[in-house]
Amino acid sequence: MKEMSKEMPLGVKQLLTTVTHLKEGEKVLVITDDNKREIGEMVYKYAKDYFETTMVVMPPTAGHGAEPTEAIAIAMKNVDVAFGCTTMSLMHSKARIEACKAGRLRWVGVQDYTLDMFETGGLTADFDEVARVINRVAEKFHGETFTLTSEGGTNLVCSVKGRNVVIDYGTSIHPGSASFPPNAEVALGPVEGSANGVIVIDGSIPHPQLNLIEEPIYLDVKDGMIVAIRGGREADVLRKILEDYHDSSVYNVGELGLGLNEKNVLCGHMAPDEGSFGNLHIGIGKNLMFGGHTDSPLHMDLVMKKITCDIDGLVIMKDGELLV
Repeated sequence: MKEMSKEMPLGVKQLLTTVTHLKEGEKVLVITDDNKREIGEMVYKYAKDYFETTMVVMPPTAGHGAEPTEAIAIAMKNVDVAFGCTTMSLMHSKARIEACKAGRLRWVGVQDYTLDMFETGGLTADFDEVARVINRVAEKFHGETFTLTSEGGTNLVCSVKGRNVVIDYGTSIHPGSASFPPNAEVALGPVEGSANGVIVIDGSIPHPQLNLIEEPIYLDVKDGMIVAIRGGREADVLRKILEDYHDSSVYNVGELGLGLNEKNVLCGHMAPDEGSFGNLHIGIGKNLMFGGHTDSPLHMDLVMKKITCDIDGLVIMKDGELLV
């Protein structure tokens, strides 16, 4: 393969090399929507010079995890690497999951990007070192009882018995793999009905109506479901977003994701926020990726800062500092 252009932004080069290990002759699909065309076109501009690349544009979906158009779902099964340069994430969509299960596709979520993310921040990380940290944590990230507290006041206990760790290295190197760099995390799915306590969101909610959180949002959790949302204006916005689904499954506490990329900083965008070191995101709604069986129309991640968590008494992280 010919040498890559020196004009190529480092983040784009990472997507085509370290993140995907793309090889000559492989087929690439760039999926974008009306709101994120500049991101899709940036990836397409450089990918097409080295690989057989197609770009498709669709309307923005209503929320994270919603389905793309049927034509895109079909196309995903016929390429080697797909970049989802969209407003909302397609990671938890059935189309993405089925395409990866078919055995060929390597999926890379590039949702909710801004152009500056190709130049600075998490995409400039040494992904080999990130992988070493993730593997070390993943060995300990399992058990029965998960206890979570945070500087902001979170106090949650749930069962993770029988749930396997889900890893996102921020890379999609092997057929069937999926990632959304610069996110890098280990995650567990709480057993349905087991989570109880209070969750305090003081980091971010990567959604066009919210992003960085200015006033903490308090979520009361009983038997695995959010039963009350308290706080100020942003709590009202979150409450309205969830109410508009008219589906109780969106209140399911479905994921505990620990960020492990030290180059990421909270900025109100999905991938760097979820992978920000020392923080943890609670995923609500759909949990099919995490060993659960809640097929919700939504998967939304909510980030809290400086967390402490332990599994069966083994402290994984304390006040945002990794102890394993």
